[in-house]
Amino acid sequence: MAGSILLIEDDLTLSRAIARNLAAHGYPTHVAATVEQAREIIARERPELVLLDISLPDGSGWEIVRALRVDQRRPVPIIVMSALRPNPRLVAEMDCVGVLEKPFPMDSLLRMTRQYLGWPEATPAVE
Repeated sequence: MAGSILLIEDDLTLSRAIARNLAAHGYPTHVAATVEQAREIIARERPELVLLDISLPDGSGWEIVRALRVDQRRPVPIIVMSALRPNPRLVAEMDCVGVLEKPFPMDSLLRMTRQYLGWPEATPAVE
């Protein structure tokens, strides 16, 4: 069984599409649309991978990254998803494992997810 994923995305259409694809590939996925919701899920679930939108309605996704880097007992891979190219210095400084610029192909997200959770199958995205 694949590890759990925390998807933090405030665009409901995109969030549903990503969550549907992850579920179709066997990934247990928790969804948050705000920094506050993400913090609650992180405290309760301890995800093994975070898919993170930077611009959220109640703050910046970087707040979540900082909290994960300070609070977690083990490193959690974080893939940043953003319509605007994030500052490469910040991405490196925050030790994020990847960046997906919106709009991105769902297959790219699934490939990165498999890479960081060890999912062996290369199956196509759900339309």
